[in-house]
Amino acid sequence: MASEVNQKPGETGRVDPRLFLREEELDNGIALLLASERTIAEALRRAQKQTGLNMPALKLMMTIRFQPDRTVTELRQLTGATTPTLARLLGELDKRDLVHKKQGGRDARRRRLTLTGKGEDLIAPIVTDLRSSLREAYREAGAIAVAGSRAVLDALTR
Repeated sequence: MASEVNQKPGETGRVDPRLFLREEELDNGIALLLASERTIAEALRRAQKQTGLNMPALKLMMTIRFQPDRTVTELRQLTGATTPTLARLLGELDKRDLVHKKQGGRDARRRRLTLTGKGEDLIAPIVTDLRSSLREAYREAGAIAVAGSRAVLDALTR
C-alpha cells in the first residue's frame, strides 16, 4: 500500500505526509491531463457535428450537466467566460430550449441553471461516450488507482 512506503520498519499507522516527485513525473502528469482534455474535446467535436452547437456552447452545457443549479455568476467563474460571452451562449441555448433558468429571488443574476429534458437528451450521447472511456480506464487502472486519481483531480480543482 502506498501509505506504507514512508513507514519505518516496525511502525504502523504513522504515515510520512511528504511526497517527493521529480520534475519528470510532474511533467508526465501534465501531459496526461492534456491528453485527457483532448479525449473530452474529441467527444465534443463529434457532438458538434451532430448538434450544430459550437464548442463553447457544448462545454457550457457539459458544465451545467455536471454542476446543475449554479448561478450565472458561478458559471462565469467556473468557465472563465466573459459576461457578454456567457450571456450570448445562454441566449443561444435558451432559444433552442436546452437550458432552464430558475429565478432565485429578485436578483436576475441569481438564476439557477439546469438542462431541460431536450438538453439532457442532446448531451446524453456525449456523457455515455465519456463514461465508457472513463469506465474502461478505471477498470484497467484498478480500484486503488481510481481512488488516487479522484483525490488528485479533486485537489487540483479546488
